[in-house]
Formats: sequence, C-alpha cells, structure tokens
Amino acid sequence: MSETRIILGVTGSVAAVKAPEIALRLVEQEGCSIRIILSQGGRHFWDQSKTYNQEVWNRFVDRLETEELKKSAARLMILDSTDEWRQWRTLGDPVMHIDLRNWADMMLVAPLSAHSLAKFRCGLCDDVLSSVVRAWDFEKPLILAPAMNTAMWDHKLTQEQLITIQKFAADPKKVIVIDPMVKTLACGDHGKGALAPVDDIIQTAQSTLRSIGK
Repeated sequence: MSETRIILGVTGSVAAVKAPEIALRLVEQEGCSIRIILSQGGRHFWDQSKTYNQEVWNRFVDRLETEELKKSAARLMILDSTDEWRQWRTLGDPVMHIDLRNWADMMLVAPLSAHSLAKFRCGLCDDVLSSVVRAWDFEKPLILAPAMNTAMWDHKLTQEQLITIQKFAADPKKVIVIDPMVKTLACGDHGKGALAPVDDIIQTAQSTLRSIGK
C-alpha cells in the first residue's frame, strides 16, 4: 500500500496550537506524509504552540528536524505563502499550490477559522492554502474542522458557507465537516465553537482514509 499523503491546513484560530499534535499523530500513528500549510493567521497562532504543550512541541520539532534531513522525501514539512513565492521565479517553474493539489490524497483543515471558511466558499485565493482549496480535486476528500466564537458559529452565513462548499463536490460526502464542541472558549464565552477533540479529528481522518482504500 502506498504512503498516504495529507495536506493539513492551519488557519487563524487560537485552536491552531493543537495542530502540531494532529500532524504528529497522523505521521506516527498512521504513517502518513504530511504537508502543513499555514495561513497568515494560522502562522500567528501556530507560533504559540511551543508554550501550549511543551512535550508535544518538543516531539514535533524532533520529528520535523529528522524529516528535514530527508529533503524531498520528508514525511513532515511546514509551508506558507513565502515558500511559494520563493520557489517560483520565472515561467516554467513549479507552481506550489498545484503541485500540492496533485500530490495529496486528502486535505484536512483544522482549525478552520470563520475568515478562511468565507474565503473558501467564495473561491478567494490570496495565499497558498486558499489557492490549494480553490484548485482542489473534489474526487478526493476534504475534511473541515471549524473553530470560532459561538456568535460566529451560530451566524446563518456559517452553515450556508459550509453547505456551499459541500456542493462543490459531485458527491457531497467527499466534504466532511467535523462540528465544533461546546465549552468555555478562549475569549471567555461559553458555547459551541471550540475545535473538536483531537481524537475525533484523527478518527475521522482514519475512517475517511479507509473509505478511499488508504
């Protein structure tokens, strides 16, 4: 069985601090090859990961450094828009968001912020992550794990946007939404909007991979 290739999109939600654990578990438990793509907001919160869970962060960094020695064969990489612009210099050079779209077997966006959700729904592509989504082959699974304030989650636009994205696929089941959970949020509000438990996200990824024979 060939190695499973997953894009992990990380957007501007405070829950991005949990993304290193998601990536690490997909690599270590599932043997996947992961390309982490950070949006600008995702980068901001990703940088807080090192103080959120020191043990997970240290394991992640150790794994990342080990994989970086393998260069193009690395099973774990972190990318953002600066990498795309650095890579492309002239006509004929590789186009990163298209290469990533073709490379991946599945895409998981966790966390998905309200801002990035709106961008994906409208087809905006102003960074490498949104460009991959715009170019996505909806014959492949796309898993979305929203995380946002309760007022944002409850807004009518949120469900409309998620439903519209599901309609991008000929088979709506190719777009899987992992609903957020109810808890006290980082802002102090209590309600639905927190990122689903990491265990739930991993289990959804596992079942989705099985459904496509991975």
